[in-house]
Amino acid sequence: MKSDNLIYELNLGQILNEYREATESDLVDRKNKNWENRYNIWSGQSDDGRKWKKKLGRDPVPFDGSSDSRVPLIDSYVNEDTDMLLTSLRSMTVQAMPTESNDANKAFQTTNFLRYMLSNSMDEFFPEAELAANYYLENGLAVVGVFWERETQRYYETIDLEDLKNAAMSDPALAELPTMLLDPANDDAVFVIVQNLLATQNFDVSDAEVRKLISDLRKFGEGKVTVPMVHKDRPTIVALKVGEDFFAPPDTTDIQKARRLYYRQYMTAEQIQDAVVSQDWDKRWASEVIERAKGNTTSTNYQNNGRLTRRGTRPGQLDLDTENLYEIVHAFERRVDPKTGVPGIYIIIFSPHLTSDESGSEIVAKHELLNYAHCRMPFVLMRREYLSRRVDDSRGYGEIAHTWQRQIKTEWDGRVDRSYLATMPPLLHPHGRAPSKWGPGVMVPRMRADDYQYAESPRHDAGSKEIEESIRTTADRYFGRPVDEANVAYSQMRQQNMVRKWLDYWRDVAQQVLQLCQQFLPEPFYFRVVGSNQAEPLQTTRQEILGQYDIQLAFNVANLDSDLVKQKLELLRAAVGEFDINGVVDRTELMKVVFDFVDPNMGERLLRPAEAASEQEKEEERNVFAQLMAGVPVDVKEGQAYELRLNELGQLAQTPTAQKKIQEDEHVAGMIERRAKQLEHQLVQQQNAQIGRLGA
Repeated sequence: MKSDNLIYELNLGQILNEYREATESDLVDRKNKNWENRYNIWSGQSDDGRKWKKKLGRDPVPFDGSSDSRVPLIDSYVNEDTDMLLTSLRSMTVQAMPTESNDANKAFQTTNFLRYMLSNSMDEFFPEAELAANYYLENGLAVVGVFWERETQRYYETIDLEDLKNAAMSDPALAELPTMLLDPANDDAVFVIVQNLLATQNFDVSDAEVRKLISDLRKFGEGKVTVPMVHKDRPTIVALKVGEDFFAPPDTTDIQKARRLYYRQYMTAEQIQDAVVSQDWDKRWASEVIERAKGNTTSTNYQNNGRLTRRGTRPGQLDLDTENLYEIVHAFERRVDPKTGVPGIYIIIFSPHLTSDESGSEIVAKHELLNYAHCRMPFVLMRREYLSRRVDDSRGYGEIAHTWQRQIKTEWDGRVDRSYLATMPPLLHPHGRAPSKWGPGVMVPRMRADDYQYAESPRHDAGSKEIEESIRTTADRYFGRPVDEANVAYSQMRQQNMVRKWLDYWRDVAQQVLQLCQQFLPEPFYFRVVGSNQAEPLQTTRQEILGQYDIQLAFNVANLDSDLVKQKLELLRAAVGEFDINGVVDRTELMKVVFDFVDPNMGERLLRPAEAASEQEKEEERNVFAQLMAGVPVDVKEGQAYELRLNELGQLAQTPTAQKKIQEDEHVAGMIERRAKQLEHQLVQQQNAQIGRLGA
């Protein structure tokens, strides 16, 4: 298949074969094992947590109905660490650091815009981040796809005779339209005029809708047409499970340098039809796929005894009922222009169940050069650990802790089974003379003292609990939990390293989000400062966020300990107050640090750039000076920039207009002098407080 705007021949058969091989790789088996270990899934289970022969198909050990416990060890570690990673993501500080001097003035605006996009505009951000965290910990791998999403939806647009008259006034060619509309004999001519008029308004309306509109306008004076409206035009992210939603060739060591990457998506017929309009998918392909490929899936991972699994029966798996869905694959292929030697990334969207039409020609939904200016694969791979260069060489919690979990299960089952036997021990009776009844108050005749008696109960095993505690301590230590005072520092270091690595991956996601906004965001656009309910929407343009930025995401795990935060703030206050005798500490940056400890979101809401804060202080002092000149006294308030305001007051008082007013009006002169003394007094108070802390 050859496209006019492409430089190479598409080999869809090769792409399809590689995709199918990827869906059957060992990584898929590892993913399934991690899922089974996390959720305690094995054959022969019963809902009551006991072993039964009818379920197992063999005699259970040690007896029918014995304990079959499900220890949530791995699930607990995954859930706890997921909470920690999400807390770091919600509480992180976001900063866009300019890499070029001419971008410095835009950095603050860009930072606020990026924070707004991640926390507010992209409403899927945190749900997808939670999915990514679960994949990341459970399987050791996760992928986040970063795309620009454009969706349209049709709505009714009402058109009346007044609209036609207004159009006729602005376009002489339409001057006769209102009159022509009244005569049915002009329908053909009116049809052409109205159709062209709707086309100029970018209304994609069928011929039948145009004729109905003409009929309704004649009968009722108004009519309706359905028109497409863009209701989503922004970046979006999606968390992908490696081996289920995302596949890479086995020779991949860096997904940004991979030959091909595959992203599998299950779509409804309506989503496919929308993509024809909003994403320029091939209309003929869409019709063929909707007609012939419904319900087909490539892998057998989603089948159980030949039947599709239903939602809710397999927690943590893609347990979709795909009967009415369509498997769509987005292949991203890196190719080099043979003429220029310049590489490019191409996207091929296809159905693995319909690759050719009736004539045998290959058909795809889309095949074009990916038009993302950042020139990167639109994915971020998250690896929990780096054990080799292979991208899949990272273990999930299930691969690491499943033996510990099974050992604890053995101890649980043993203690429960001993309890069963102690509560209702086996009954010993003479051969052939089993009692017809057994229970409190039942009379059972016997000939010898030992005819009927309970079997000896199993002895209590005091070491079972000790074994379990030893296993849990080992697991806790491995997964970075504090188990004693000796490993508290190591535990904190382990957790901080995990969070740092996690946020580094999301930094790459944020970088791609910003770059897509710089390229595609409609202009102008609005955003709010995150955390402020009263802030007015800010209008900006792509030009105002353009530039090269290093995105920084930061969170300190130790700040989860409120007592430790208080100690840090006290130490910081003492250090600045007692040792900063030369004033080398930047007080503006100090306030940012304080708010980073307390609440980064609150800091973004309250803190302003130093330049903006200084300018606001000056502007307020100018307003105060205007009131003083009008004879209205204004007192100094606490917490203001006294030295800055005093300098501004002095400059304002030296202007010719102010000098003339001061000489002519003693009352105004007295108020200005009083204001200056108040500011000087506050400065002296600050200096005295500093001297008091230093003791000199």
